[in-house]
Amino acid sequence: MNKLKSLISLVALMFVTSAWAVDATTGPNSVYVEQIGNTNTVTIEQVGGTNTVGGTGGSATVDNTGATTLTVTAPSTSNYATINGSSNTVGITQTGSSDSAQYNIKGSNNSYTSTVTGNSNQTKLSIGNSTTNGLRNTVTETITGNSNMEITNIVGSDNTNTNTITGNSNQVTINQTTSNATISNTVTTGNSNVFNFQQTDAGTHALTVETAGDSNSITTQQQEIGRAHV
Repeated sequence: MNKLKSLISLVALMFVTSAWAVDATTGPNSVYVEQIGNTNTVTIEQVGGTNTVGGTGGSATVDNTGATTLTVTAPSTSNYATINGSSNTVGITQTGSSDSAQYNIKGSNNSYTSTVTGNSNQTKLSIGNSTTNGLRNTVTETITGNSNMEITNIVGSDNTNTNTITGNSNQVTINQTTSNATISNTVTTGNSNVFNFQQTDAGTHALTVETAGDSNSITTQQQEIGRAHV
């Protein structure tokens, strides 16, 4: 498969328009994907209404308390989720309504899986930037509750990122730039938790955070060249 642009979105829009026309309150789902490269695999499933995949032109801002606000722009033929490279695997499953997923993957040997069940959840992912330095990354995100936010930005190679969120109104922001890094974050049944994780420079980084309860706030930063474990 050399290039897939807007074909998924057109087919999806044609399907949901006829399938959901009986109930206008659900709204249509939309998917906009451009795929350039070899042996890419994309699996997208949306069940609820007004779910979107694409719209990478959105922006994220963080206030002085560490809370993040994600501004989502509507996906379109000029604002689509992008895969550029080879041997990439992307799977997105959204079951609720008003969920939005953005992703921009550049490089090779990347694997990205996101499963969202509730409503009004937001996920934003970027692997590789500027010089397309994202290689051999594995990211798995699972969100079950409502109004949760997952923002991930990875630049480098050999990264592993696993996150599980079950509660409501939780925010997780991850930024990795090193050649070797591992992050595993689990929120379980908590609500209104805010997590900000950053790993930079070359070396071996590892971070594991598991929380339970409400209104927790954790901010970590690893910058040394070498090995760092939390």
